[in-house]
Amino acid sequence: MQRSNSITRENGVSNLHVGIVNNDPRQRKFSISACRRHSIELNENQFMLIIMFSNAETNERISYKQDGSRFGASQLTLKFATNSLYKIFVKARPPQDFVTLNIGGSELKLIQVDTDFGEYAAVWNTSDKTPTKKGTRQDIQFILVGDGHKTLNKNIQVKFYPRSDSHASWGQKLDQITWHCEVNEFGAVSVTEEQTV
Repeated sequence: MQRSNSITRENGVSNLHVGIVNNDPRQRKFSISACRRHSIELNENQFMLIIMFSNAETNERISYKQDGSRFGASQLTLKFATNSLYKIFVKARPPQDFVTLNIGGSELKLIQVDTDFGEYAAVWNTSDKTPTKKGTRQDIQFILVGDGHKTLNKNIQVKFYPRSDSHASWGQKLDQITWHCEVNEFGAVSVTEEQTV
């Protein structure tokens, strides 16, 4: 599947337009099998969430660093540039209904790309972010709210670079993050396992 994406600005607001060029499910860029070769059995309170980030201007996937246990919160650091636009694609399997996404304090409009596959898109503007101090990392919240007050709230470890700093795009490219999720009786979603490709 190829997506035709464009971003327009109206009154200072960025709008993401997502179109499907080839609606062949076999061509989908999201990959569950790339994360695990064996089948995954999920009960009614579990789902898998796949997340992809890319630069909205270049369509290039974001870079990441393997930091080991240097910073405690995560072994993985996602790299972003300030004053930039990023596309975020979210897919749930089995399909889930989501309403809003908040990342790093920014409330984003979710656009439903494919109802059959529980796939959504959003655009994130990092103009309100400041560069991360050298030798440090930041934890930002990734909050996804679904139907029935189902809420996932997870910190992700990031580093923001000045837009002019090429280090933001150095390193290994992140194809996708897969979270194995479980919903409790109160609607809180916990991530029981994380995989990156």
